[in-house]
Amino acid sequence: MSKSMSSLRIERLNRLLGVLKSEDYISREALMAECAYVSGRTLESDIRFLRESFGAKIRFSRRNMAYHLEDTGKYILAGAKHA
Repeated sequence: MSKSMSSLRIERLNRLLGVLKSEDYISREALMAECAYVSGRTLESDIRFLRESFGAKIRFSRRNMAYHLEDTGKYILAGAKHA
């Protein structure tokens, strides 16, 4: 993990986890809208980062065509909320 991670990315990751925690399943489109992602690539990059760096269990359900958070892993910034 980069020691120079921007505060904007940290904020974005917090918002992403907050939204995932608040919904059982959420579609990619809804997740992008809720978290104000402009690019699907950035969303996928953030999900991959949370999985690989913190062990977050973020699954995509083909049956529901939506993401599901099973476990936040060891990513524990307090106050992970979404607007």
